[in-house]
Amino acid sequence: MAFVKEIKRIVLLLVLVFGLTAEAAAQPQGTGEQKPDPPPVTRQMIIIVIDGLQADSVSAGLAPNINGLGLAGIMAERVSVMPPDSPESRFYSLLCGTDLSGESSAEFHPGGTLLTGMEKKGIKTALIDGTGQFTRATEGISQKYTGPFKNDGEVVDRAVEVIRSKKPFLTVVVLSGPGKEKALTGITSRAYLESVTAADNEVGRLFKQLHIDGVYEESLLAVTGTTGKPPLVVKGKDFLTGTKLPPVCLKDLAPTLGYLYGINMPDAKGLVMWNALSTGPDRAESFMRQKRINDLSQAYADMIEEMARLENEKLMVQEEKARLSRDKQSIEDQIAQRDSKIKHLGTLIAIMKITGILGSILFIAALVVEYRILKKRYLFFT
Repeated sequence: MAFVKEIKRIVLLLVLVFGLTAEAAAQPQGTGEQKPDPPPVTRQMIIIVIDGLQADSVSAGLAPNINGLGLAGIMAERVSVMPPDSPESRFYSLLCGTDLSGESSAEFHPGGTLLTGMEKKGIKTALIDGTGQFTRATEGISQKYTGPFKNDGEVVDRAVEVIRSKKPFLTVVVLSGPGKEKALTGITSRAYLESVTAADNEVGRLFKQLHIDGVYEESLLAVTGTTGKPPLVVKGKDFLTGTKLPPVCLKDLAPTLGYLYGINMPDAKGLVMWNALSTGPDRAESFMRQKRINDLSQAYADMIEEMARLENEKLMVQEEKARLSRDKQSIEDQIAQRDSKIKHLGTLIAIMKITGILGSILFIAALVVEYRILKKRYLFFT
């Protein structure tokens, strides 16, 4: 029995030795334990706004650089916007995350933009406006450049200089682009299409410089437009790649970026584009799906309430219209009655005038007759 136990112990020792040897052989030679690569980090954001750029013009033929950015990141199938159709209103919607009517645009407060939200947290931002239309958006920003610029090439040159020297985390670059041609000749004219390609070339020049400086992959890049039906293209480590999104709103970009970088935007009405974001340690796919469903459900409920409000207003307008119609009919009846009275009085006055005239004629005739009778009888007035 002792011999059998000894044999078992030897077998166990041999198994243990061979197991340790196999485990050691599986380890890489001379490297020890390998550390995983650090996750990519977004070191800067650049939002490029091209005045007059239309989603239909962002194609491989007309705008290869912008189109390529969409293929590498996300591109919205359609971007919904609210009136008024003006560059200023759309630009503030993009920065504030809310639709601005003509009245609220006039009362725009720059403190509610994505730029000023970052500035309040000590994050440097910059705005290079090649159109000169958005001066109110420069309030409270570290770096602001409103020109005048001769062309979009100068705007891109200034943007590169600012990004290199000042190193803002968020840079908004506004190009004049095809905006003037869109207003003058329409979006199908040759001049407009050439302007789109020219603007895309400037965008490509900026991207090339980011590649040269080695910061392209660490940059979150977004391209959009202002008036009409603008595109929305975004590429960054937090976004999906090669994805075409269903319709979104222009006001959705600001709250999405605000969520990613902890910027509180209490006045924003847009939705976080959860379906555009990639998964991460704090963003499981199920979590983002549930958030998107909740947001859409809330937006749907708000839409129903807004429709109900508008329906109530419609009913009130119809009631007011009916009341005004009744008042109008009542006034018309009163006017008709007065007209009838006036007509009756006019007829009576006419009869009285005629009666007076006839009476006067008869009276004069009676006097003449009486005069003649008296003259004959008494030989008066001889």
